Amino acid sequence: MKGRKAQNQDSLLITTCLPYHFLDKTLDSTNESNYFEAITTPPAPLLVLMADGVSACQFPKQASQLVINTVADKITLALSKLARIQYESPERSDTDNQKQKQTQINNKNHQALITGFDDDQIASLIKIAVNKANDTLCIPQAYQRVPPLLSTLSGLLCIGDRIHLFHTGDSRIYRIGIDSLTVLSEDHRIHRGQDKGALSAAIGADTQLDLQQSVFTLHQDESLAIMTDGVYEHIDATELQFELCAAATSMFESVAAEHKLPIGFNASQTICEHAFAEGSHDNLSMMMLSMDAAPRQSSQARALGSSDHLDSPDQSNSDSDMPRYRLPTGLEVGDSIDGFTVMTIIARTARSDVYLVQDEHKNDFVLKSPSLDTIDDGHYLRDFLKERKIGLSLSKHRRAGESAFNQADPNRLHAAAPNGSSPQSQSIGSGLSASGLLRYYPVPASTTYLYHLTEYIEGESLRDFIERNAPCDVWQTYDLLTKIGMAVRVMHRHYLLHQDIKPENVLLTQAGAVKLIDFGSASSSILKDSTRPPNGDLHYAAPEYYTDAPKGVHSDLFSIAVIGYELLTGQLPFGTQDLMNPQHALVMPAQPLRQNNIPAISQQALMRALHSNTNARYQAIGEFLQDFNPDNRANSRDPEPLIQRNPLLVWHSICFIQFVVIVLLLWAYLA
Repeated sequence: MKGRKAQNQDSLLITTCLPYHFLDKTLDSTNESNYFEAITTPPAPLLVLMADGVSACQFPKQASQLVINTVADKITLALSKLARIQYESPERSDTDNQKQKQTQINNKNHQALITGFDDDQIASLIKIAVNKANDTLCIPQAYQRVPPLLSTLSGLLCIGDRIHLFHTGDSRIYRIGIDSLTVLSEDHRIHRGQDKGALSAAIGADTQLDLQQSVFTLHQDESLAIMTDGVYEHIDATELQFELCAAATSMFESVAAEHKLPIGFNASQTICEHAFAEGSHDNLSMMMLSMDAAPRQSSQARALGSSDHLDSPDQSNSDSDMPRYRLPTGLEVGDSIDGFTVMTIIARTARSDVYLVQDEHKNDFVLKSPSLDTIDDGHYLRDFLKERKIGLSLSKHRRAGESAFNQADPNRLHAAAPNGSSPQSQSIGSGLSASGLLRYYPVPASTTYLYHLTEYIEGESLRDFIERNAPCDVWQTYDLLTKIGMAVRVMHRHYLLHQDIKPENVLLTQAGAVKLIDFGSASSSILKDSTRPPNGDLHYAAPEYYTDAPKGVHSDLFSIAVIGYELLTGQLPFGTQDLMNPQHALVMPAQPLRQNNIPAISQQALMRALHSNTNARYQAIGEFLQDFNPDNRANSRDPEPLIQRNPLLVWHSICFIQFVVIVLLLWAYLA
């Protein structure tokens, strides 16, 4: 609605943004028709954009429309290129059998197109597209002296049930449940007193764009709403929540019953009219979205059955066109799977089964699969797949074409090279071993099972080490923290946050090296808002995971500092309630450190790394390790207390002072 203004300066777009015409060029004409008959095409990604032209500029409508067109065009082309790369096969077939096999491969590839996009890849192409729109508006102002063009932008890229949010400006994106309403976007405003404030970020305002990005999973009982400031500013927050939740409930019921919205459903229009009646003088624009999770059956899916198969976590609910996996649970010693023979059962927990296996060449590996109890836990299974993807991306071979089995054994790094072989040949493939990250290996491409394949480490967990040795010497602690920190820095250089650093996820090899494991909770540092409170032991989770404070390198550093405190004292610095209470100021207990004669410089480094304020905390692991180094105490501005440097002198001095006082008191009394 244009409202009380002469023109609607907002621009909206809802479109499927992945064209399928590229498939024509990748399929043989003889197989094309059969191919399209053989598959059920999954829904294309849905792009939802809303731009609000800034009235202060001369052409607000042109600005908002230009932003919408540019972003949609760039995202569509980038997704098409990405899908083409995933779809195309490096080899083409000549014989009939090979063509039939190639068609089956293409069929499988096409099914994985929509759900196989990597979150980081999508986030990157969105950022590039928005920056291109920003350049389109900003650069002509600087170099061609044209009137300024400014616009806000709020967008959602929906790929299955994975929602990529990107936003700059003062429009809002809401996540609506049956009885809950959450604001997902930030209001980019600078407030002055009681007024609404000034816009602090917009497309075209500066060459450096303040863009909020996040990614999350939309559930069946949730909806999304995007609206401009002309709507939400003029409706009471309680009334807005009631209206949105009521509209969402109506959408859920209609979609569940008929898989479509009822005729005359006009929730967005009703809310905009409400804002208009409350006196809004701005344009009024709003969109609502919900997910239709109606199951789609195909002949391939029906043939698979469901008794012993596991739906891929990428499908929200029984979306049968998605790939399915079997869980290799209940394996016993001597059993085989995909050419790997089970040698030992390492562990069986409520979440996973872990086995020591060997291939036909007697190479040792660890096989880890989800347990049967997790079959209904979509979040855990999604994280399990993400862990393998991240592990493989961090485990790339040091040299192109290098065999996975040529990598140095981390359990024998200290051993001399056999048969007088040169150190150079011994170091081939040891790049990841030196990084301190567990190496992941690709599983066979033909497997129908869901599992990880990693290197086998002989050693113990840091938890076992702490229980046996804590409290530890400050030098031993510094050595361990340095090795853990260097491993975490490798992930940070790949724009990844580990987010679950704890003693159970740190392995100590027999050679004294450190291996960081379990990447299931890892998240892109680019998508900082996509982080969530970690699972498991919460004593090591930074407090910002329970607030709106930014997450980053300092969050992983907090966990490392907690481990350092536990190594030095044998106890944890904070309870879970202290960490989860955003109003509680964390104060590190220093008495246990003083009792163990920890240098003051190391105490101060831990205190800063464990600060509740993310801005006061270290922003780099190297800076923390440098300050924690006990060698720095000689250069410290705050030297150790005299009682620690020379306790005998202190007590002798106290006794002498007491003697003098007693003599004076006796003299005064006798006088």
